[in-house]
Amino acid sequence: MRFEIVAHLARTGAEDVLRRALTTLAHDGHRCTLRIPDGVGSAPAPEGLDVDVLPMPVDGGPDVAPDTDLVISLGGDGTFLRAARIARAADVPVIGVNVGRLGFLAEIDPQDLEASLTALTAGSFVVEERSTLEVELRGSDGAVKGGGWALNDVAVEKEARQRLVRLEIAIGTTPFASMAADAVIVATSTGSTAYALSAGGPIVNPTLDAILIAPVAPHSLFDRTVVTDLSDTVTITVGDDQDGALVTTDGMAPALLGPGDVAIVRGGAKAVRVARLGEGEFFARVRRTFRLG
Repeated sequence: MRFEIVAHLARTGAEDVLRRALTTLAHDGHRCTLRIPDGVGSAPAPEGLDVDVLPMPVDGGPDVAPDTDLVISLGGDGTFLRAARIARAADVPVIGVNVGRLGFLAEIDPQDLEASLTALTAGSFVVEERSTLEVELRGSDGAVKGGGWALNDVAVEKEARQRLVRLEIAIGTTPFASMAADAVIVATSTGSTAYALSAGGPIVNPTLDAILIAPVAPHSLFDRTVVTDLSDTVTITVGDDQDGALVTTDGMAPALLGPGDVAIVRGGAKAVRVARLGEGEFFARVRRTFRLG
């Protein structure tokens, strides 16, 4: 088998986990490619690794090896989201090893690494199709300004730190709310444990096909998260009297919307395939993370 490994090596213990993973996979005759996310807090590849180190592709990128079988993320949820972009482009499953803090998206804990890799290479895993979101950005004149996709969420946030942003929100063809807030998050069920959770949203089983709409610090009596069907379209329009707003997909690729500009969010045409080693692990992880038992 061939593996793409995306590793956040600035994380404590990440280098040790990476070396263990490479040793285990090489011993069984599997091939690996290492990708290291760049940006703030990144770390270079350590010396002495017998593996090809390649730059992160752009949005998955065409340089992903065509015979890749699985993408492995070593890090936290942010690293997993980057790895998911490679997996989606290559149409292969992705699985995470938690070397972060919360690690809602990661399936494997470091102490279980070798046994989990053995199970993966033996094909002892199932694949879940996780819903995604697509966002189209349009100017006030209707012209397309850009777009992107997200596994977790699309966030429309205030650009000016010292003031709120006024947003008009429609669900389908129905105008739903007009509010001033720090942001509005449109999330998948997978993203319910990310930014939307910090805004007071519910924890949703990630296998459900749903869209969550969560306001962040709204200056409004209505401050609830709305859950609707993945087939619905959510349209967010920046107020005409605003300086502008920032749109991010999974916390990445910020784009600027001006007054009257629109973000149109709908269910994505292509899912992310997530490898799972066992059933029911999501709520077990929620239980452990929040120490509910």
